[in-house]
Amino acid sequence: MSDQSDFNDELVKDKLETLLDEDNEIKKWNEGLLIKSLILFPIILFIVGLFIVNRPANLTDLLLLLLYPLALISIGLIILFVMIRNLK
Repeated sequence: MSDQSDFNDELVKDKLETLLDEDNEIKKWNEGLLIKSLILFPIILFIVGLFIVNRPANLTDLLLLLLYPLALISIGLIILFVMIRNLK
């Protein structure tokens, strides 16, 4: 918290120098590409597998196929909220 108050007391010019300094700890856009690719890869793989390899025959098949992951995510969120509420 003391760093925050020191930052508020500085002049605007000093604040800009601090923000534009190359040695700050803010990551550049390309430093986290591995993590970003690990997040995007399963999504891309699912879309390619769904629409190219195993194309659903009609709209109901597609809706049922997408309903299953949405149901699992919803159940997980409900469990998370119940656990958070019980911790308080």
